[in-house]
Amino acid sequence: MDFLDGFMFDYDSGTIIFGMLMGLVAGLIISAGYIVANKNKKFSKNFAITVFILPVIMAVVIPFIATDLKKTLSLAGVFALVRFRSIPGDSKDILYVFLAAASGLIIGLGNYAIAFVLVIFVSLLFILATRCWKVENKQILKVTIPEDMNYKDVFNDIFEKYLVKYGVKNVKTSNMGTLFTISYWVQPKKDMDAKAFIDELRTRNGNLNIILENPDDQQVPVL
Repeated sequence: MDFLDGFMFDYDSGTIIFGMLMGLVAGLIISAGYIVANKNKKFSKNFAITVFILPVIMAVVIPFIATDLKKTLSLAGVFALVRFRSIPGDSKDILYVFLAAASGLIIGLGNYAIAFVLVIFVSLLFILATRCWKVENKQILKVTIPEDMNYKDVFNDIFEKYLVKYGVKNVKTSNMGTLFTISYWVQPKKDMDAKAFIDELRTRNGNLNIILENPDDQQVPVL
């Protein structure tokens, strides 16, 4: 009979299930806010699912560990392990993860009103910030040139034709020092023809490697 006690439905179980439902609603709001805030650029569907489900998990776990220090420390160890195995992502995405975890924690403690005020306020704040805050469309350009080419001003005329701003990020050697790879921060002009831009660079650098990428493409959201 002791084994069956774990399956009995009581007041505490009902409270936890209600907390799960509240966590589900909170996760839905956070996930929807993330999608709306990032609808004009790429966003991760996996990340949207993560912030949707995370509050539910937190809302269930917190009531079981809230009064037990040892269990609380063990949960902190689990979070540290998950964070260690994650690849650092965009700081904005990390804030979404923290918001999802915090809302689930507050719901798990029974403070539903505060949790939803936090979720709605921060989600709206994210959406307004992404709509109103003007962000420069910066990209990373990597150009490989032979060692006998002076990279300082060699592409300036092409850059001025296609770019609003540009600047050298770093320079490194490759192929036993016979090649240089220069990384630039660049801000393309509106409606820039990327193919024509790269073709002119290829003509200038002897058809060696050229890479044009967004900074966010190098980052993976924390899961």
